[in-house]
Amino acid sequence: MLLSDLLKPVGIISSNTEKLNEKSIPIHKLAYHSSEVEEGTLFVCITGYRTDGHKFAEAALLKGATALIVERFLPELDIPQYKVENSRKALAKISSVFFDRPSERMSVFGVTGTNGKTTITYMTDCIFRADKLETGLIGTVMIKNRDKKTPSVLTTPESLDLQGYLSDMQTAGVSHVSMEVSSSALELQRVADVDFDVVAFTNINKDHIELHGSFDAYFSAKASLIRKASSSSIAVINGDEPLLTSLVNETEAQVVTFGINNTEADVTVTDVQLLAGRPSFTVNINTPLTTLGGNTLAPISFPVDLNVPGQHSMYNALTAIIVGLANDLSVSTVKSGIESFEGVERRFHILYDEEFMIVDDLFLNENNIESSMRTLESLTYQSIKIVHAIRGSNGSKLNRENATKMAQWFRKLSIDKMVLTASRSHVKTKDQVSQEELNAFLDVMADFEIDVEYYDELEQALSSSLKKIEQGDLMLITGARGMDYGAKTLLDLLKKNKPESSRRIIQEVLNKKMVGMDDLSLTDSSA
Repeated sequence: MLLSDLLKPVGIISSNTEKLNEKSIPIHKLAYHSSEVEEGTLFVCITGYRTDGHKFAEAALLKGATALIVERFLPELDIPQYKVENSRKALAKISSVFFDRPSERMSVFGVTGTNGKTTITYMTDCIFRADKLETGLIGTVMIKNRDKKTPSVLTTPESLDLQGYLSDMQTAGVSHVSMEVSSSALELQRVADVDFDVVAFTNINKDHIELHGSFDAYFSAKASLIRKASSSSIAVINGDEPLLTSLVNETEAQVVTFGINNTEADVTVTDVQLLAGRPSFTVNINTPLTTLGGNTLAPISFPVDLNVPGQHSMYNALTAIIVGLANDLSVSTVKSGIESFEGVERRFHILYDEEFMIVDDLFLNENNIESSMRTLESLTYQSIKIVHAIRGSNGSKLNRENATKMAQWFRKLSIDKMVLTASRSHVKTKDQVSQEELNAFLDVMADFEIDVEYYDELEQALSSSLKKIEQGDLMLITGARGMDYGAKTLLDLLKKNKPESSRRIIQEVLNKKMVGMDDLSLTDSSA
């Protein structure tokens, strides 16, 4: 592809050369990391949180870069340079052109929200597959291209990588893509040139504020997915969240609201029942919906029986149901797809349910803890064993808030002891738990008179708790990052220490897992 074609959608402020005939420069590759550069590469210097891509421009030149996209000129380098205001935004536009705008030839659904993004994308993928569609999935757990699965590095990949994944999917025959869209991705322009057909904003709380500086900035980043949605797209908004409903009149997209408590929403539920913690309810489409295919879905009601526990699962399911209907799938197909959904790794995931139950959950923030503990409350058990991996690099304040929410629920459910771990050997250097973070958590538990059995290492903590579990008990393993390796570690221990349990069932769970299945056992010193 010629450089001139790549630069057309980019607002070039100026160039360091006037003699160059841009049309004569062929570009064979794009890169934003110097290690990926080879002959014929257009290197984009992006400014990151930790480093500045301009520092690696010389290395890119030495490896064969043909031209640079910069935010400031580098006069010491003899190479064509094109100055832009925002190199991340330029990278997004250039990447889309380089891969021939693949998102325009597929139906792409993007969802943002503090909690539930992963589950919702898995639910929509399940619904699409119920209609025998070829699907793609992009999110926290993995990148899925039809049947090919690759563990994820970021929730939403950098724009160049994202467009590459979308291109691969489109080439492979994928017709429908479900994608998590993080607030960071929105702020850093990673999805700036993705042609979304359906977008959703499901909930928000104060998690991740540290990345944005304030709650207002965090909300604004997430809200941009709705505000920038095109007039040909559909925006799905949780009508039970007052802050989100303010966006109804701030988008050109067709808006569909849903709610469990808000009876004025376009989509509501009635006849709610929780059977063994699993919701059954009636979905009511109250307002005619114009689908992406231009058809009109008249008001209709239909029953849904979820196979996953928790009231929060109803919110996730409603979002996915609307996405399926918006994509012209029949009510019967959508119903079949959502009812066949069996859950997602690390999202109140029931790992084992034989003589006792083991559940794995993230406990990312107060809302996540609240919804998970409400779900736990609806289950039947003799006693609860809690093993929590405290999250590092989260700050003492957030760890104290999470600990307080946990302790309040422990008191409510008569839980007076827990096992805690820093999971030292299973997190990277940047995610190590500081003494201040650990003390903040322990102080809260002491205030609530919760006895804490602490271990530095994950396996020690899990082994200790597993030795105490009895028939009818429920073991809940929780924590972001530090507990990513918990399920595999625990199930391996279970196979070893509990020969009476079903090895086949345990192995089936392990065979389906992606999170924590590599052999990280030593701290990554690279941070």
